[in-house]
Amino acid sequence: MAVLLIDGHCVSKAAEHAAVTFERLVVLIEQKRRTFDFAGMSRKGMCILVGEGDLSFAHALARAPKSRPANIVATTFETERSICPAGRANARLLIGLGAKVLHGVDARNLDDRRLPAMADLIAFQFPNTGTRRSVHGRTDNHVLLRRFLRAATSRLTATGRIAVTLVNSPHHLGAFDPPAAADWAGCEAVDVLPFYRSAWAGYGHVNTNDVSESALSKYRSCSTWVFRPVRR
Repeated sequence: MAVLLIDGHCVSKAAEHAAVTFERLVVLIEQKRRTFDFAGMSRKGMCILVGEGDLSFAHALARAPKSRPANIVATTFETERSICPAGRANARLLIGLGAKVLHGVDARNLDDRRLPAMADLIAFQFPNTGTRRSVHGRTDNHVLLRRFLRAATSRLTATGRIAVTLVNSPHHLGAFDPPAAADWAGCEAVDVLPFYRSAWAGYGHVNTNDVSESALSKYRSCSTWVFRPVRR
């Protein structure tokens, strides 16, 4: 059985072992004090943020100390006409700070010519299709994650990273199954770090197709999974 190695510990990637994986993962995360340096990555080079919803995370990142807004490209799956009022307001603020905002970008297919040719970071905060469908034993969210990971590798620099932030719960970990998604996409998880929403002033969260309910309204423990390609 394939496994994910985190800090010398083997974590099963099989969905049926999601509860065990979750318990071990949370223990490992709680031992870490550092978080993923989104701001530092924006200083390093271009950063593409996909699935930004109301663009509140992108706005919080652009305003963060030591961040470089000019290197941030924030994208939404929704078209400009369909984003919520808060999203429109955040888009204006981001542009005012020097960041770029694009609408109608599908995280599963990043061949959009409006995007930077290469990026040092491609991030997806709390991916969620807003559906509960399952195909061949895999959820839509698992399929979304693995297709995003594969698409992201095509625009990543040689030393670039892909970051995906997820809720820490057996249900979500089992549904997304990040290690299996990474394996399918030709990637590997190189780290899993705690994510604290409270560290990002003004950051909220909305789900595509279901703005009335967010996983973050039920759970407070979250983590950022960091991936890199293993083949090119």
